[in-house]
Amino acid sequence: MQNFKSLSPFKKRYIPIFSSLGAAFIISLILIFIIPTITVSKLSDPSRKSEKSGWPVRLAAPYIDMSSWVDTSSAYSLSGAPNLGKLHDETGFQYFNLGFIQPDTTTPIAEDGNIRWGWGGYYVLSKQGSGGTNAQYKGIVDSLINLRSRGGDFAISVGGQVGAAPWVVTQNQTALENFYLDIIGTYELKRLDLDIEESNQDYNQNVINAKAIKKVQDETGVEITLTIPIMPSGWQEKQINIIKAYMDAEVDIALINSMTMCYGAGVYENEDYGTASIRAIDNSIAQLKTIYAGYGLSLTDEEAYLKTGATFSIGYENSLYPTFTTDMAKTIVDDAIKNNYGMVSFWSMGRDAILEPNKDISKQYTYTEVLKEYNNDKK
Repeated sequence: MQNFKSLSPFKKRYIPIFSSLGAAFIISLILIFIIPTITVSKLSDPSRKSEKSGWPVRLAAPYIDMSSWVDTSSAYSLSGAPNLGKLHDETGFQYFNLGFIQPDTTTPIAEDGNIRWGWGGYYVLSKQGSGGTNAQYKGIVDSLINLRSRGGDFAISVGGQVGAAPWVVTQNQTALENFYLDIIGTYELKRLDLDIEESNQDYNQNVINAKAIKKVQDETGVEITLTIPIMPSGWQEKQINIIKAYMDAEVDIALINSMTMCYGAGVYENEDYGTASIRAIDNSIAQLKTIYAGYGLSLTDEEAYLKTGATFSIGYENSLYPTFTTDMAKTIVDDAIKNNYGMVSFWSMGRDAILEPNKDISKQYTYTEVLKEYNNDKK
C-alpha cells in the first residue's frame, strides 16, 4: 500500500490520464468492431418493423389482382372478389400487394378535375362509383376486412401494365394529391405501391407525380414503394431517371421492387430466368448505391439489398417468354435469403391458388411453398 502512496507527483498526475486514454482506446475498438456487427444483425432481423408502415423490413408478400372475377360458387369468392382471409389461412401469408387501382377507363377525369378511379379501372368497383352497393365491390371490401381481422395487412398498387396511370391521365398536381389521399383514407393505407411500367414511365409525368406523392407522404406518413421493370443487365436509363424523379422530390422510398420477368432476348445463352434475375438484382444493387451516392447518401450492400424487392411472374406468361418454373423461383428466393432482400414476391396469387387458369400451373400453391421459405428463414 505504501508503494502506491509514495508515487511521485509525475506518476500521480499522468498515470490516471494514460489509464483513461487506454480505456478510451478499448472503447473505440469496441465501437469499431462490435457495434457495426450489432447494427448489421438488427438490419437483417426478420422481426424488425418499418417505422412508417409497421410492415416487416424483410418479407415475402405476393401480388393478387383484386379486380379479377372469382366464380361465386368458389370457396375463394366473396361476391366475385378473391377471399384474402381464406388465402391467408391456407398459405400463412400475412401481407399482400393488391393490384391495381387505376383511373376509370371510360371517363378518367370528373367535371371538377379530380380523378375517377376504381379497382381494375372500373369506376363501379369503388365506393364513389357504386355508392358502395355493387356486389363485387362489397366483396372486395369484405375481403380486405377479412385479412386485417386476422392480423394481416395489404399495400395497394397504383398503375400496372395495362391502362393509363393517374399521372398519365392528368398532370394536375392537386388532382393527383386528392386521388392518393382518397385511396389512403378510404382503405386506411400504411403502404402504397406505384407500379410504373409500359407507357406510364414518362419522366416528366413522373416528376409531377413525385411532387404530389411527397406532399401526400408528408401529410399522411404513408410508406412508398416503387415497382419498375428491369433487365438482367440492370435498370435501363428510363428506370434510373424515374427513381431520380422521386428522389429529387425528396420522397422517402422504402423499397424499389424490380419486376424480374419477361426478359426476352436479354438473357445469356443457356441462362434461365432464375439466374438472369440474380444477375439483374446484383446489377441493380450497384446502380442503387451509385444513385444514392449522387444525393450524398451512402448505402452499404446490406442497406441496398433491404431497399430491394424482386417480383417474378409465375407459370406461363405468353408465347414470347419461357415458363417461369418453381426451380427458377427457388433460385431467386435462395439468393434473397442469402442477401436479405427487402421483399420477394410473385405475380400472382390468383395463378398459384388456381383462381384463374394458367396452362403451366396445375397444382395449387406450388410457388407459394417456395416463396414461404423466405418468411420461414430465421437467418
